[in-house]
Amino acid sequence: MRKFVLCVLAGFAVMLAAILDKAASTPAEHSELADTSTAYGTRSALGPAIPLAHGMVQVEVTTMGSRIVGVKAVQLPHDNDHSWEDSEHAASVLRSEVLSRQSADLHAVSGATYTSEAYLKSLNAALELAAPPAPTMSPVPQLQ
Repeated sequence: MRKFVLCVLAGFAVMLAAILDKAASTPAEHSELADTSTAYGTRSALGPAIPLAHGMVQVEVTTMGSRIVGVKAVQLPHDNDHSWEDSEHAASVLRSEVLSRQSADLHAVSGATYTSEAYLKSLNAALELAAPPAPTMSPVPQLQ
């Protein structure tokens, strides 16, 4: 019985080490501008790949000016059918909400909290590149 418990603990330790190694080896804040089209004024940006226990989450966004016109999950957790189904559902719900609200300020999808949070983190990083905030204007100096 003691050997069994030690084997289970050792297996758990190896699995945890692999997950942490995967998370540490992936650049968490790596976003890139994927495409710009001056003819239509669109910009696409790819958010960073966010590591989770069951896989990676990465989102691409397309904007036209300050308007979000497209959101696509490039990577979703898929190590088992349950993860894949939950991730697909969460990505679909989040995509619809982002496009209708024109914002990434959303709550997580119930049952897919970690996937939702990673999706929104990747999306926010992509939005910073694709639709940077407008520059702040300084007040006009008063003539005396």
